[in-house]
Amino acid sequence: MIKRLFLLCVVGLVSCVVGLVSEAEANNIAVSNISLQNQSVANATVEVKFDLTWDNTFSGTDANSASFYDRAWVFVKYSVGGAPAATVGWKHATLTSGGTVTPTSLGKGAIVNIGTNQTVKWYYGTDGVAGSATVRVRVCAIEVVYIPTGNFIYNAGGVGGSTYNNYGGGSQSTVSATTNVPTGASTGWPNGYSAFYIAKYEVSQGQYSDFLNMVPDATASGLYSATTSNGYTITYTSGNAYGLRYAASSANRGNNFMSWSDDQAYAAWCGMRPMTEMEFEKAARGGGTTAYTYPWGNATPTTTSYTVDGGTHTEYYANYNNASGAKPINVGHYLSGDVVRTDAETGASPYGVTDMGGNNWEHHINCASTTTPANGDGTTTIPASWPAAGIRGGCWHNTSDTLRVSDRYVAVWADTSRHSDMGFRPARTAE
Repeated sequence: MIKRLFLLCVVGLVSCVVGLVSEAEANNIAVSNISLQNQSVANATVEVKFDLTWDNTFSGTDANSASFYDRAWVFVKYSVGGAPAATVGWKHATLTSGGTVTPTSLGKGAIVNIGTNQTVKWYYGTDGVAGSATVRVRVCAIEVVYIPTGNFIYNAGGVGGSTYNNYGGGSQSTVSATTNVPTGASTGWPNGYSAFYIAKYEVSQGQYSDFLNMVPDATASGLYSATTSNGYTITYTSGNAYGLRYAASSANRGNNFMSWSDDQAYAAWCGMRPMTEMEFEKAARGGGTTAYTYPWGNATPTTTSYTVDGGTHTEYYANYNNASGAKPINVGHYLSGDVVRTDAETGASPYGVTDMGGNNWEHHINCASTTTPANGDGTTTIPASWPAAGIRGGCWHNTSDTLRVSDRYVAVWADTSRHSDMGFRPARTAE
């Protein structure tokens, strides 16, 4: 069962700390024992120390004999002068080398394994923070899966067609090099061949409400859906203090009613990016030469249903088929032991990525967008390299056809509004 994800917070001078705890959703991931240490006034740096744990860690070898494993994308947010003002929100800390964990090249975060007494070094000087300032720091973590470099089958059976510049012109293809990109794209466009990280789970309602509670109030209001239908439980209470205004009563449930703009803002704020549709296929199908129809293999999912989470949902493989009271359910639900399932019937991909068929449609960058997408900068500003959107994976009310890995039923999604079946998961190029 998927549990808590997200963040823990400490307050104090740059060199001393008082405890304060907050959380969000994902597989019992927890950041604890945060402290600030080893401040260098001369270099305007300080180490952020923390422990990181989560449940059900895994690793394996794919069909290309390449290793895959789960990790956490860790990034730091801060506020100067104590609690952040509603007009400002939490700012993104720039990390630099020197801690036990090496950050990515632009310092927006780090890929971290489970462990205690880990440190990232915050270069607070480059963020314009004085060494004598009182600061509040939050360490945020999102579970991700490392998808290794290697070939894979794209557009199995040709079911994705050739529209919108699809790679391979509509034919089943083997992606075997970084040069196998859509027409007009440069080598290095994320085609799934090179290694990348992808979120293990769809964004949950708890994660998204925590995100809304950390961005400026005016920004959050534009990224929030006030609906109460189709299992959406995020509410807004204007009378609460800033940081406590958004809450999800079903925090583990996949977040729906996400527009492309919502998705992009979330990914940019995390220092991540949307996946491409070629990366979607690699993460969902696995490496090698097997042309699986679905993330779990070739077995068409049954329509057998049962009552769970206040509605009737399919029992095996994936949440789909629009049974009575259907809606998104908990991210990673089919990995849980509340119903006896075989390994295949959990619906996870060969890399252990969950819900890539069913639950919510997932926005991505499609092959019509030939600009190489940059990672986000830690703000909600959307990079210009993220222009074109499509959706993949089917959802809770679709038939099994749209759950096929290569299905491009909605190869381009130009609708900018929010819908009850739209969700998201971020990704990031491996360095």
